[in-house]
Amino acid sequence: MNRCFAPLIWIGMAVGALAEPATPVAAPTVGLLELGVFCTPVEMGEAPAPGTLSGKVHVPFDDIRFDWPDRQVVPAKIGLAFGVRAELAPGNAVPFGEVRVYLPGRVQPEIWGSSFSDLGATFSFFSFDREEELIPGIWRFEAWDGENRLYLVEFEVVPATSEPGVAGACGAVS
Repeated sequence: MNRCFAPLIWIGMAVGALAEPATPVAAPTVGLLELGVFCTPVEMGEAPAPGTLSGKVHVPFDDIRFDWPDRQVVPAKIGLAFGVRAELAPGNAVPFGEVRVYLPGRVQPEIWGSSFSDLGATFSFFSFDREEELIPGIWRFEAWDGENRLYLVEFEVVPATSEPGVAGACGAVS
């Protein structure tokens, strides 16, 4: 490697390591946008999602409320989850939209179909279920209606030891 470029690479890596989640962005058609962190429910259903690594997404049986609303920093701990609740403004509906979640270091997002409307909130989230999912860095959630982005929300996943109060609050075992 050319020695002139080595310092630039280290600077770039340091800046990337210090990145913070961006301020959430919502399209004018979004009437409600909430985000946060919560304890993963013990029991949930599943729905097929071939565009994800696991091939499925969790479907909660009950409405989920954020234990830590408006929080964009997430400890990497089995038993924790984080995500976005969105409801469209009156008169808007997206029957065939999609959610894209970009994990740190991966070019291809995890993708699944979702609908959005003004009749109730749609909840999109990621739950830490397995050790290999505990990836530190910036995670980006996006919702799309065709070529129109409905929202963009970023979360920063950090080592569990840096957020012991949240990491230990759910009885998580990892």
